[in-house]
Amino acid sequence: MENKLEFEKIINTVFHNDKTFPTKILYEQGTTKVVQVKTPTPVIVRIAEGDRSSYEFQSTLLTELAGQDALTSQILYWETRELGNKPYGIQVQTYVPGEPVDHYPDQKGAKAIVNTAYQLHKRLCSASTKVEITSIPKTHDLIIQMLPMVSSCPIKTAAEKLVKQHRYLELISQPEQHLIYGDLWYKNILLEFYGNKTTVRFIDIDPIVLGPSILQPAILFASYFLFSAFILEPKEPDTFNLDDLISYWPEPLNKKDILLLMQVFPIGLGLLKTVQLSQSNMDFNGRQSILEPFEKSIQAIEKMIG
Repeated sequence: MENKLEFEKIINTVFHNDKTFPTKILYEQGTTKVVQVKTPTPVIVRIAEGDRSSYEFQSTLLTELAGQDALTSQILYWETRELGNKPYGIQVQTYVPGEPVDHYPDQKGAKAIVNTAYQLHKRLCSASTKVEITSIPKTHDLIIQMLPMVSSCPIKTAAEKLVKQHRYLELISQPEQHLIYGDLWYKNILLEFYGNKTTVRFIDIDPIVLGPSILQPAILFASYFLFSAFILEPKEPDTFNLDDLISYWPEPLNKKDILLLMQVFPIGLGLLKTVQLSQSNMDFNGRQSILEPFEKSIQAIEKMIG
């Protein structure tokens, strides 16, 4: 699979269903589709309708992050293809084994996830000095840009309150800014179990934003653990224990600062979802069901802050 012809065969298998290789749809929502192609060495084909992006930066970054232990997938090939007068952005990626958990992780699983996320974080910090990051947006700037696009709602109210807080502004605008993985929710973290060993890997390393180092554990705790609690264990919100999670992170963390920055995930992604839903034909109840975990996460963090 080292030449373009082989990659084209793989892509044609997905687009034209020609059965050259067995396939399995892993994800299909909106304009994005992810398919596993069972070649001798399995690969993933990711297709995004309307995407004309160059994946050169993402390819370089994923190579840095994957390392020798395949912590993330890598992009082997990419192209833009026109079909039916529509552009499609296409990536062929290495296959990363494992499955997202369908339940809230126990203590052992939580420790493995936090420690491996820390490894990813250190690689992102290292990559910040090796790849061109001038075009990567800053987290705070994205929130500010989206605020005028959102009508009055609980998420916007929380965002307006957050961006006025002096300590938040001190933390988020620290001079040293690193690459931050902004979407560490449970479907993007894959786990494999071998006896007593749990192996953790990451997929869909996007969006990448810039922020202070402390933002990465804050996003991990808010997205994978708190936000996921409202999806995986909606009747047991007390499953979330921030003190335990902070103790698993290999470097010391200030709890008050972590809580403050934990708001960035449900507010930032919640604003984005609100903008996207305002442009859709979905009814009010459908929109509210999507936004509810974000609103509940914000409320839970505000309660912990006191």
